[in-house]
Amino acid sequence: MSSKSKKWKQPVSDRFEDVEFNPSGLDLKWSKNLTTTIDAYRIYRCYDLGSIERAIGKGEMPRSFIKQWRMVRSVLHKFAAVTPKIPNIQKMMMRRQILQFSALIMVTIGVPAIVLTFILRLDDIAWFTYPLGFFAGGMFAVTALITAAYNRKIAWTIFHHIEEHPDLLKTEKARLHEWSQKLIRYTGRLIRKEGLDLDKNLLKLYSNDYDGVTFVKEPSRFRKHYVARYNA
Repeated sequence: MSSKSKKWKQPVSDRFEDVEFNPSGLDLKWSKNLTTTIDAYRIYRCYDLGSIERAIGKGEMPRSFIKQWRMVRSVLHKFAAVTPKIPNIQKMMMRRQILQFSALIMVTIGVPAIVLTFILRLDDIAWFTYPLGFFAGGMFAVTALITAAYNRKIAWTIFHHIEEHPDLLKTEKARLHEWSQKLIRYTGRLIRKEGLDLDKNLLKLYSNDYDGVTFVKEPSRFRKHYVARYNA
């Protein structure tokens, strides 16, 4: 048999109806991470998938999962494509990015200026570098507050859009729920099989409609997710 015939080929179909999701073979770390990621996409909280792509490239994922990843990723990308199309979202994101970039530039210039002035005793320019550094620090702190406000506004805008369009990606949302539920049951079996401490293997979720876990913490002002404990 030639080496070419041995090479695994990616499935042609991208339709999630054609592939049955099966998490078998995933280790504890990735089964938990994938559960959080897939669940987050249900509410259009779209995590960067780069870490999963890198793990696949490094051979950290089982082949059984890699065969399904193209299909899973295509569904997640549908959710990621919705957010930029929501009115005013792009404008708010652009303003947030400009603020963050401006603050970063000021800190990059101001903090080293203070340090060099102090270490090298450059008293002749201290009148300029010290105020600049303190201004940069203050701007960074204010930007953090404004960014948090923007994040909150963006999150609420997305939420209201979802509420106004309940049928948006309805079939895909149901499938994400199914996949997350399978991952929860699979991870719970892994933890019980290996005799691990349930309290040290908590799960971060954004939805609370799953079986197999008990929700021990609810979202708060500073925590946007639930904390769940796998059932014994």
